[in-house]
Amino acid sequence: MYTPATSRHFTTYVDPQSGMISYILSTRVAPVQQAFYFVNSSVDGDARRYFWFYCAFPPSESRCTGVVDFLTDEIRLFPETTGSGWLVDPLTGNLWWGNKEGIFMRTPHPDDQPVQIASMPAEIARWLGGSMGGTHLTFSPDRRELFIDVQSAAGTFIGTIEIATGAFTQWYRTKPGIPYNHGQFCPTNGDLAMVAHEGSYNLELGKRQSPAYDPDGVYPRLQLIHRDGTRERRTPLNNYATHEFWAPNGQCIYYCSMHHIARDRLGASEPESVCYIPIEGGNGTWHAHCSRDEKYFVADGSWPSHDRTWWRGCPSLVRFYNDETKKLVFLCSLCPELPQWSPEKPCPYHIDPHPRFVWNDEWITYTTTVSGRVDAAIAPVRQLIDATK
Repeated sequence: MYTPATSRHFTTYVDPQSGMISYILSTRVAPVQQAFYFVNSSVDGDARRYFWFYCAFPPSESRCTGVVDFLTDEIRLFPETTGSGWLVDPLTGNLWWGNKEGIFMRTPHPDDQPVQIASMPAEIARWLGGSMGGTHLTFSPDRRELFIDVQSAAGTFIGTIEIATGAFTQWYRTKPGIPYNHGQFCPTNGDLAMVAHEGSYNLELGKRQSPAYDPDGVYPRLQLIHRDGTRERRTPLNNYATHEFWAPNGQCIYYCSMHHIARDRLGASEPESVCYIPIEGGNGTWHAHCSRDEKYFVADGSWPSHDRTWWRGCPSLVRFYNDETKKLVFLCSLCPELPQWSPEKPCPYHIDPHPRFVWNDEWITYTTTVSGRVDAAIAPVRQLIDATK
C-alpha cells in the first residue's frame, strides 16, 4: 500500500520557517483541489486506504469530489458528487453527500454507481428547501442515522435520516429567517446534537445579516438540540464563538473565540481557554481541531491583508499546539493569497486551511496555496510533537 510520502501523486513541501514537511496532492483532476472542511474527516479510518478531496472548476461555484486510492496509487474524479455535507465512512471509505434531491452514497471504485439513501422529505421540499447535505452530514454513534440541517423559506429543519429506510425525523425547526447550520451528532450520545445559530436572514431584503445577540446580550452561536425537541444555548467564552466541533469523547465542545481555542465542558458553569494564539491585525484562531486524547491541537488563522483581518481568499497559516508543553510551531507559516481573488472579488470556494487530525491522529489534512494554486495537503504529526517537546 502507498502513503502520501511514497505516492506518485504527492509532492514534498518543507515550510521555510519551521522546516515542517507536508505532502501536497500535485496530480490534478480539477483546477481547485481542497481538503475537507475540518468537522468531517476526508479519509477512511486507520486502514489509510482513501483520501477524498473537494474539486471545483471555475467559474462554476459548485464543488464535487475526487479520491486518491492508496491501494493502487490511482486518483479518480466523481463529478456526480456535487452537493454538500460530504462525509467519508471511516469503516469503508465510502462517500456520503446530499443535494436537493436527497442523500446519496458511493464507493471509491469507479465501476460502482451512486446509491440514493433518502429523498428530500415532502414537508421540507414544499418550502423550497436547500441541500439535504446541509453543512456536514454526521453519523449517529450507532451508525443507524445521519444528522441533517436543511435551510428553507420556512426556517431550518433539523433532524435525522434513518439510513435503512430513508425516513426523516424532525427534532427541531427554527422560525423563518433564523438559519441554524453546522449540525453535528454528538459522537457518544445519539439523542444530542450541536448546531450553530449563524446570523439571521432578512426575508424582505433577501440576504444574510450579521448575527444578532439575544435580548439578554448573549451571543447565540452555540446551540444544543435534543431528540425530544428541547434546545439549550451555551454561553461562549468572551461572548463570542465560531467554528465549533465536538470533543471525540462527546463530553465537551471546542470552538474559536477571539484568538482563543475555547472549551466548554458539558455540565460546567463556565467555558475556559485552552490556549491564546494572537496575530496582530489578523485572526489568530480561525478553525481548530484536537487529537482524540485532547493533548494536541491544530489551528489555522488569517494574516492581515488589504487593511482587513480576513476575507475569502486572504493569506493564512496553520499552527500546531502541544497542550502538554504549551508550545506552538508552524505547520505552514504562509498560505499566500492568489492573484485571481481579492477583497473586492473574494474566493467562492472557502479555501481556508481547515486543518484536521486523521488516521489515528498520526496525520493532519489541510488546504494550502503554497504552490500558487489551491491544493489539498497532508502532513505527519510526529514531527510536530518532536518540535514542541
